[in-house]
This record gives sequence, structure tokens and C-alpha cells, in this order.
Amino acid sequence: MRWTRQAGRGLCHPGDPMPKATPPAGRATTIGDHLPEAYFDEAAQTFSRAVSSTGSGHDFSIVIDGLRIRLRFAGKDLSNKLRPTLAHLETADNLPDDFTICCWDDEGAGTVMPHPVEWMFHHYAYSFLPVLTNSRFRTFYIDWFQALSCLDLESRVAYCCYRRASKLPMYEVSAPLRPIFNTILNQRGMQLVHASAVGTEKGTVLFSGPPLSGKSTMAIHCLLDGLFYQSDDICVLTSEEKPRSLSLYNIAKLREDSLPHFKSLHPVLSQFQEEDEKKSFFYVHHHFPEKVLKAAPICALLLPRIVDEPFSRLEPASGMDAIRGLIPWTIKEIPKADDLGEKIMLKAVSRLPSWHLLLGRDTGHTLKLIRSLLPAP
Repeated sequence: MRWTRQAGRGLCHPGDPMPKATPPAGRATTIGDHLPEAYFDEAAQTFSRAVSSTGSGHDFSIVIDGLRIRLRFAGKDLSNKLRPTLAHLETADNLPDDFTICCWDDEGAGTVMPHPVEWMFHHYAYSFLPVLTNSRFRTFYIDWFQALSCLDLESRVAYCCYRRASKLPMYEVSAPLRPIFNTILNQRGMQLVHASAVGTEKGTVLFSGPPLSGKSTMAIHCLLDGLFYQSDDICVLTSEEKPRSLSLYNIAKLREDSLPHFKSLHPVLSQFQEEDEKKSFFYVHHHFPEKVLKAAPICALLLPRIVDEPFSRLEPASGMDAIRGLIPWTIKEIPKADDLGEKIMLKAVSRLPSWHLLLGRDTGHTLKLIRSLLPAP
């Protein structure tokens, strides 16, 4: 679903009522004068108007492996939605920030991200991205829930505008600002990856692969079995000589069909209603604060697959198996502006031992198998 231009209203949702036509009031934007700098400047001005309209939200800073990122919000509604999953990384010190991300939604602020120049309207979600992206600036648009963001790697400031904060899907509430975080981390040799990660301070294992392969369920089983938790879906991968995994989001999600296997968690679960589907989740930092692991070296990359067998087993995976199990699924989940992230993943995967994990029915046996890959306490 795309935004369209309506007279006097800039970019509007197709379902919004049509306003009465009004004569155009001069040029809609000065963006054509110097792209993409002018567009970024307009985004900054729009955020300032959003803050004036709604007031400032609950601003806070997080630290990812020594990198300090300040998040600023226009209004409190958006902050209340996105802050909990980043709470485990918050810092209260007053040290200088390395990067700032400014966020608002046009429903709450009544002010939209500036639209591109006239000739881009026909293919708004796609045609303007290359024009507004270069070695310094990155611009992203996620069509299906309408999130528009741009960042300047030189000034180290980013802006993100959502269409409606009240309609954000669980996809974004649980793992917000993916393209911005990923672009920032790429500059330091790190990449967001579609994988769950658990382990100890001495080492972790990554579960990666397609949906319904068991990686999220196994991450929560490992948490309840006493291992530390980093992610059930999206974590950070480094490309050092000994690659590490880092926690970014601290939410854990459960499908409805898996709830009977996690009865001990029922008292702490919250529900997120999304169209006709109800999703259960909990914030690990809130309920298991001592079990959140921020960073650790990776011991193995596991490619899980559910099989109809009593016991789980490990089989060696080739380098191509590891690449297929991690990179394509990450590309589907993490918007990118260039190929830097793929190079980071290829370098990291080449340095990791990889295994197929054939998941049998005996969960206890599976947990022992996973622990056998981790360093001794």
C-alpha cells in the first residue's frame, strides 16, 4: 500500500478521505536543488515541527559494543512502543553520543516526511531511493507498514517517520529501525542477521534458517534451561577473526501452536493483536534480567530443521550450506543500501564451524546436544 499525493496534503494514505482541491501554493519542495542533502535537511526541519507539535518524547541512549546511539522521539506514543525492546542496552551516563536517531509518526505529529520531487510520484516507494542515496546519505522506505527513513553518515544523524504509530506491526515493535541500525553497524564491521542466539559469556550458538525451522522455539527452550539469551530472531554479527554475536532486541515471541510447550511462561506473556492473529511475547530483560547476554564469541552456526525422529543429531554443514542458511534469509529481513553487509556476513561465516541440527522430539536431548557445543563453565 503506497502513499499518494493529494492537493495541499503532501503524501497521504489511499484510504484517507479526499480533501477539497486547493490551488498549489508555490513549489512543494526545494529538494531538486541539491539531492540528497536537501532532502535530508527537509527531514530535519520536519522533525523539528513534529517536536513543536507534540513535544519531546522519552529520549534515551543505548550502547551497542561501545557505540552510543541517542534516540529522540516527537511525542511519547512512539517512544512507548519502541523503547521496551531496547531497554537492556540503555545507559544513564552523560558521555557524548556517536549517533542520533530522530523518530516521529505523521498521525501523531500531524506533519509528514517531505515528499520527493514531482516526477518520482508514480513510483514513490522505489524510484526515489537511488536518487536520495549515495556514499554519505542512505534513504529507505518499507512499503507494507510505511516507514520512511534517511541518515547522514557524516553528521551521524538519522530521521525516521512512520505513517501511523498506532498501526505498527509486531515486526517493527519487536525489532525497530532495522535499516538505520544496520547501516550504522555496517560502518564498524557488524551486520544485523536473521538468527537467534543463546549461550554463555564464553560462547554462543546461532540458529539460522527459514521460518518454522525451530530457531525461535529453541532459543526460548535454552533460556528456560539456564543459558543466556541474545535473540530469538535478529541479532548482531561481527566479522572479526573470532566473530561475536551481540544482542540488540530483547523480546521473545511465541507462536500460538507452541504455547502448550511453555506453560511456565504463561503468567508473563503479553498479547499483540494483529489483524486476525494474536501473538504472544515477553521482554526478556524485564522478566529474566540476569539472563540477557550482550556479547560473546560464537562457537557454532546451527542450521535447524525439524525431523520426525525421537532424538536430535548434528551433521556437518558445508560453507555453502552455511551461506544459504544465513545470508538469503537476512537479506529478506534487513533492508540494505549497498553490499557491505553481505561482505561482512561472508567473512564471518567463513570463520565459523557450521552444523545441521536435525531437531527430534526429545527437547531434553536437544538441549544437551547444544550445550556440548559450548565451552565448559
